[in-house]
Amino acid sequence: MTGPAEVIRDVAGARVVVLPADLDESMADRLRPVLIEAAEAGRDLVIDMGDAATIDPAGLGLLVRAHRAARQHDATLCLVAPSRFVLTVLHTMRLDGVFPIFPDQRTALSAPIRPAAVA
Repeated sequence: MTGPAEVIRDVAGARVVVLPADLDESMADRLRPVLIEAAEAGRDLVIDMGDAATIDPAGLGLLVRAHRAARQHDATLCLVAPSRFVLTVLHTMRLDGVFPIFPDQRTALSAPIRPAAVA
């Protein structure tokens, strides 16, 4: 059984993905081709995590892999509205400085994002 559908749209040259639930293994498997394809095409990735309370190792691995693919193609991956839990996981794994984090999509899409220099 699949969970709720993610919303994927292209805005101003960026691929925006709105997660409808936690970024777990099932969600990571569904999103992997979408994120990697966009990253390899040099598109910035905006991941709206407003409805994702948690993240598991598969989800974290996907974000790191997509981030690296984006960097290799002069793009970036940013997170929108991650939960306190997600922020804690990022901090614990020393990834909190890797992903630009924004409070909402509009701010993320209007920010002059540059690829992060780490990871």
